Amino acid sequence: MVIHPPTVDFATFVIGDVPAQPEPFRLINRIPIRDNGERLVDLRETNPQLSFGNYCLPYVRESVAEALKIASHNTPDHLDLRIFTGLRTHKQQADMYWSNYEKAKKEHPNWPESVLRKMTNRFFAPPDAKAPPGHCTGAAVDVGLLVRATGEGLDVRSPLEGWEGAPTAVEGLSPDAAENRRLLCFIMHSTGLSNCRDEFWHWSYGDSAWAVRVGAATACYGLIEAPPHATRVSGGKIELVPYNAEWPGRFEELKAALWAKLGGFALEIEHVGGTSVPGLSAQPCLDLAIVVSETGMASVAESLGELGYVRLEDSETAFRPDTNQVPKSDPPRPWPEHRVGAYMVGSAELKDRLAFRNFLREHSAAVVEYGELKAKLAVRYPWDRVRYEQGKEAFNKGYQPS
Repeated sequence: MVIHPPTVDFATFVIGDVPAQPEPFRLINRIPIRDNGERLVDLRETNPQLSFGNYCLPYVRESVAEALKIASHNTPDHLDLRIFTGLRTHKQQADMYWSNYEKAKKEHPNWPESVLRKMTNRFFAPPDAKAPPGHCTGAAVDVGLLVRATGEGLDVRSPLEGWEGAPTAVEGLSPDAAENRRLLCFIMHSTGLSNCRDEFWHWSYGDSAWAVRVGAATACYGLIEAPPHATRVSGGKIELVPYNAEWPGRFEELKAALWAKLGGFALEIEHVGGTSVPGLSAQPCLDLAIVVSETGMASVAESLGELGYVRLEDSETAFRPDTNQVPKSDPPRPWPEHRVGAYMVGSAELKDRLAFRNFLREHSAAVVEYGELKAKLAVRYPWDRVRYEQGKEAFNKGYQPS
């Protein structure tokens, strides 16, 4: 498929130029779907100018990826266009939908089923409808703009909060927020993608909702599965910095703060990862490994929660601080970026990590070689930690002491 984007002049563009057709599910479900077989592509490879939200599954249909190249071209140099959501599996859609349905049911126990479904459908596409949700077809993206120098999101909402600021043409925005939203809508409208008028961030092409918005007779994308070896964006962009001689001291401060709370169940707290090796370039995030007694894992996890840590989404034993003032202290203070892993005493995984760390500390030539490899991988896979880590595995295993 080839998307034919409209000719848009930013100087005269207004949000009212974006078609705002209502799209009730009774109409969406009537649209015939004739999937054209277009494959999914990984935006990290096809559209390297984009940035991505954490845990995004960055796969879309080929034509959508091509349209997003236009979006990148129209994004000012000081900003980044960020994809917060790309592909969403049908299970993810169902989990999200029904969790919000149950939340509404709990908050409004007297609502009948029809009202519960109607209210949930306002902002979450039902997974059991005839027409598959746009994100489940590879047709849709949720987007935003970030200031490149700081990584902060561009204000497109003030002073409105939550869902009240969601409609694309909502009134009551501050002048700056209104202008920023106009810019975002100009960038996306210029691609030929269509917008859901109830969510300024949601744009799509080829799904059933798109067909209703633009008056197309059929949808060209139906439900599609994620690629067999699909990976998520996790932990943000991989950016390496030169070794910082202050890292060991910062680790010791964090260790002391944790030890005061975990000492009864923690046997040791080790500094691991790239920041633990002098002279090695690394991501500026300290990795702390807590060695836990055989019966202490639940207590350590509970104590970390009390200190303000939350579990990583894909792990039961890895934690991140909820704010930069975690671990909580009296008086509160900002802490460096860091992560915490809990390992049962005798863990083979931790044993390997410590052995590799110690090897690098003793072999400066290996530090140089390893740093060069990491730099190449960070350039090749800036948003893909799975492939980045896989690229380091051979070096790691090759230099492991016997």
